[in-house]
Amino acid sequence: MPHRALLPLLALLLAALGPPPEDQRAIPGQRSGFVADGAGGCWIWVGGLPAAAEGVAGSWTGTCPEGPAEGEGRAVTTWRAAGRERQMVYEGRLRAGKAEGQGRLSHYEEGRLTVREEGEYRDDYLVGGRFEIPAAGLVYEGGWFRDGPHGQGRLQVEGRSFEGRWELGCLKAGDLWIAFTRPPKSCEDGAT
Repeated sequence: MPHRALLPLLALLLAALGPPPEDQRAIPGQRSGFVADGAGGCWIWVGGLPAAAEGVAGSWTGTCPEGPAEGEGRAVTTWRAAGRERQMVYEGRLRAGKAEGQGRLSHYEEGRLTVREEGEYRDDYLVGGRFEIPAAGLVYEGGWFRDGPHGQGRLQVEGRSFEGRWELGCLKAGDLWIAFTRPPKSCEDGAT
């Protein structure tokens, strides 16, 4: 009898070790999707990989009861592009393989930090917190939607500060537009 109770558990563990379904796998330059952790078989969601990404690999320190990573942990995605080592490191909570709740995502190129975002995530997207590009001395704090500032926030760059209500990366400042993550000219045309 005890062996029969172990069979469903064993089947569940073996299912987690398999690769993600083909139609849900990340394709560099084309779509976000899962990358399998080669060591544990866990799946982590990855977006924004450039088309030139080669040798994409992932790892996860937490659990993955049904394939996708679950709970608190550290997800690391590595690849090469244009002959350079790239890495994304997410520390925080994952649900169904995607960032959910408080977390921090750091981007590295050849071991050097290039971008860091930290705050609240929903469905793998930052929705509010801090975004910084250390080499440019750029820091944004506030609301965020998909790819840029949205809602109340403040951008600090080169000793200047721009604060107010952002609309998809644009802030109206008198007769001028302050744009971050999109060209200023596109702000005049409204949301894109």
